[in-house]
Amino acid sequence: MVAPLLAIGFVLIMKMSMPKAVMTGAFLLSFGALFNSIMGGIMMGSYPLAEEKEKNTLRVLMTSSVNGAEFIIGSIIPSILMIILVNIILVPIAGIAMNKVNWPIYIIYTTLSGFISIMIGYIVGIYSKNQMQAGNISMPILLIFTMTPMFQMINKTIANIASFTYSGTIINFINDMITKKYSPSFKDITVLTIWTVLSVLIFIYAYTKHGLDSE
Repeated sequence: MVAPLLAIGFVLIMKMSMPKAVMTGAFLLSFGALFNSIMGGIMMGSYPLAEEKEKNTLRVLMTSSVNGAEFIIGSIIPSILMIILVNIILVPIAGIAMNKVNWPIYIIYTTLSGFISIMIGYIVGIYSKNQMQAGNISMPILLIFTMTPMFQMINKTIANIASFTYSGTIINFINDMITKKYSPSFKDITVLTIWTVLSVLIFIYAYTKHGLDSE
């Protein structure tokens, strides 16, 4: 729960302390949604799994009546609900009028972003022996997906690269939604679909190859 709470806190701090000309509603919401969905999702997937392995409680759980699929589903549902709730709360906190938000697309896009991040987190967790290793592996991934879209505002090459990432799709969608009327594009849908399918396939491979409690 740390990352979602930090997302709310950082948006509030930036809104109160930075000039409004710089900290626009679109920027604040983009930053908060990325922080929550990406950093929060990856942490929610990787850290609990690594902690269970580190304390050897996962191995005990796997030998009981709980199987791997039940463990994953039981972990994903509360994480996704937390991400959705915080992304909704971030809208008024960022100072954006509720009627300016395309709610169905906003919920779908940010939830898919959170789901992809959770899958990435599980992959990291499978290949990590403890929380420290999970943090070391996930940190570069967090920085790439969270910060790269932010730099797209100052560099066109980075903007083109970021548009093919799921995080770049989210930030472009939020900016377009706030500044002009947004309509779903084939590219956005394709990028999110590809990232969703890839993250699930890589997770399935990692789970099939190593299981949840790999050494």
